[in-house]
Amino acid sequence: MKVKVVVNCQYYENYNVDTTGFGEVPYWKPKGGHTFEMPIDSDVVMYCDDGVLVEAINNLVKKQNRIWEKFEVIDYEVVFTEPSVVAGLESEINDLTLN
Repeated sequence: MKVKVVVNCQYYENYNVDTTGFGEVPYWKPKGGHTFEMPIDSDVVMYCDDGVLVEAINNLVKKQNRIWEKFEVIDYEVVFTEPSVVAGLESEINDLTLN
């Protein structure tokens, strides 16, 4: 069975850019979060050593880095089922702010 490893990362942009391109020394500025979803067989993730899993996740995320952007892993979660959708959050917020 396929499951998902959802990886939350800090997203950075390289601000050392001018009209001639990117400077030699990057200036990384944090710009928010980014999430990666990595499909994997459930047996592989269940029986894999935690250290190996973390190293593999970090390696795969580093391969997504470019000269203009990079990602650093914050945490991850193995998701075996789809989340339940619960409607009504906006109404709850409105009810709480009106009282």
